[in-house]
Amino acid sequence: MHSTLSFFVAALLISAGQFAALAKSDQTDTQFTLQVASFPDTAQATKFAVGLVGAGESPVLDTVQIEGRGSWTRVFVGLFDTPDAARRFGGTLVARGIIKEFLVKPAGLNQKVTRPRRVAGIKMQVPPHAASSAPVTGPVKGDRGVLGSPANPPSSMRNEPLPINKRPGTAQRVLRDPIRTLLPVVEPAAFRLAPRLDTSLIPRPDPVRLAFKLVTGEGRSAPGAAGQRGGLWISGDIPEGLARLRWIVGEENSGLIKLDADGRVTFDTKLLAKLAEQGETRVQDPLRAVEYISSNEGLLLLVQVAQGRHRCLLHIGLQSPTSGKLVEIRGSVNLDNNVDSRINRYRKNGRKLDQERPPAGFDSLIGLNPVARWFNLSANCWVQAGEVLFHEIAEAYAKLEFGLDYLDQGARAGAHTLALEREQRLRAQRPAADIITTSGSNRLLTTHEEIRLFTAEAAGVSQR
Repeated sequence: MHSTLSFFVAALLISAGQFAALAKSDQTDTQFTLQVASFPDTAQATKFAVGLVGAGESPVLDTVQIEGRGSWTRVFVGLFDTPDAARRFGGTLVARGIIKEFLVKPAGLNQKVTRPRRVAGIKMQVPPHAASSAPVTGPVKGDRGVLGSPANPPSSMRNEPLPINKRPGTAQRVLRDPIRTLLPVVEPAAFRLAPRLDTSLIPRPDPVRLAFKLVTGEGRSAPGAAGQRGGLWISGDIPEGLARLRWIVGEENSGLIKLDADGRVTFDTKLLAKLAEQGETRVQDPLRAVEYISSNEGLLLLVQVAQGRHRCLLHIGLQSPTSGKLVEIRGSVNLDNNVDSRINRYRKNGRKLDQERPPAGFDSLIGLNPVARWFNLSANCWVQAGEVLFHEIAEAYAKLEFGLDYLDQGARAGAHTLALEREQRLRAQRPAADIITTSGSNRLLTTHEEIRLFTAEAAGVSQR
């Protein structure tokens, strides 16, 4: 392509005298052309002209001697009757990005005879003397026909457009009208689309773990030291503690409760996913797990405590560790570091004693005597051991999570009241379990002998 264009431009360098036989114009008419470049090296000028030809223009090169600067080759485009017409066309070339600048100059003899490019409708005749100035060396053949031959002059050199039909024995080249020339068309880039992605291969968080975070509101800063995890630990009579926790979550969920090596309560997440009817990993699975957990007040409470930000200790035994010393447990103790209106106002400087606070490293202590039993006088029935633990855990959670006092403070409910409300929800969810709540008056029996005598007395009363 470039070799053909170079040959075409080289042909345009033939002097005006070589085309004098074509001239039939009035020498007195002044016409104008555009100088679009000038180079001290003919090769550079030719290369620039090749670019113009590729853009659809027909440039003319004219080499002149400039005193003190040597030989320079100028590149011209177009032939116009007025300077304004030349400037408008030059502006069009700049707008198209073909050239960067131009000068409007009177057209010399070489530009008039060779006619590099002319706006349609302009009349031109070759001066009479030009016909004898030099012999015609022959036509210059381009890649699409013959340009500038006497038998086939360019269309804009005549008064009418060049006929489309070919004349006998000659090839034709139709030069484009600059006013109607189409702008270059940029071919759209071929984009290589990425292969289809299998979204099932994208790693996703464990839906049950995510459900735990939604239930506990994970993200709030923990009250303990940096990196210290919250949760629920069991000490003392661990089998008894596990049995009561499994009663809280219900028989169908009893397999969920596990213990770490250090006694921390955990959950079997795979079993929980199965119970929540989760199949293949789906976006809605965490919400299904949350729904399943929330539908069981016992499971919800244990998730809130065992996966929460506070550190709680459940101790089953006749004595329980505290921040100060071992204390005896008649029925239950529920200790924390919060202010308690029943205790703090009676202590020096309003501070609890060490034996009234949980062991170091814990925010709460729930101590239960494994022998003690509660008899609800309102229902005239024994309160299930698991129900007593449920109440104590709910009470501890309310004090830690919401900063509540044990008793109601004006219109603000206390931790004890919230625990009773949660007992009622658990009972409503399990009507077949015949749950006896701790609401109302309860009689505490702390030894096996007390329980035996009470049972015998109750049996005698019922017989009478």
